[in-house]
Amino acid sequence: MAQKENKHPYQAGTEHGYISFGEVNTYSNEIDACKLQNGPDGGRHYIRMQETGSKEDGSKGSTNIVCPGTLTALTGKDIVNYPEGSDTPRDIPAIFYEAENGDIVLTAPRGKIKIAAEAIEIIAEGSDGKTGVVDISADDKINLKAQIIDINSTVSTKIFSEDTVHVIGKSLLNIYGGLADFADGTTKHRRSKLSEDNKVLSQNEVENAK
Repeated sequence: MAQKENKHPYQAGTEHGYISFGEVNTYSNEIDACKLQNGPDGGRHYIRMQETGSKEDGSKGSTNIVCPGTLTALTGKDIVNYPEGSDTPRDIPAIFYEAENGDIVLTAPRGKIKIAAEAIEIIAEGSDGKTGVVDISADDKINLKAQIIDINSTVSTKIFSEDTVHVIGKSLLNIYGGLADFADGTTKHRRSKLSEDNKVLSQNEVENAK
């Protein structure tokens, strides 16, 4: 690819920092419409708005903020989210991010991601009612702690473990079902009499027999 050239760039600044317009980025070979850079640490501390590139991959019209230290945003000081005398919030956003297309990615490979708030909502809404999925995975453990934990589903709820499942109610354990079906590992080799005759179909025994 030929080296891009802008015959009318402009730069101004001091040893502490500078601002440039129309500068060709030597790494991406794209034109930065505007770049604000730290003088002593310019290669690691800057804000750049890219003018050229590809719309499809998001590089054209992109904005990069790079800093070797902490990036802080403090907002919302004057917002009145709770009107006087009301316990109902108005849900006014102090920080709003929206990706019209593409993903939002948060990574901290050598740290933690902490989300703390009065209340937290995680909502996945698929386009067809089937693609709205929330995936939570961990290499070691997932801990859920609360006074009350409710799990509700409209079709099916399943708990799988490749080893052991413990269900413990230190005070009281209630298990209720319109039809309760229990089976152990022995049914893998021999189903119960009623199930073998298909008089009573045990889904657990059918699965274990596979």
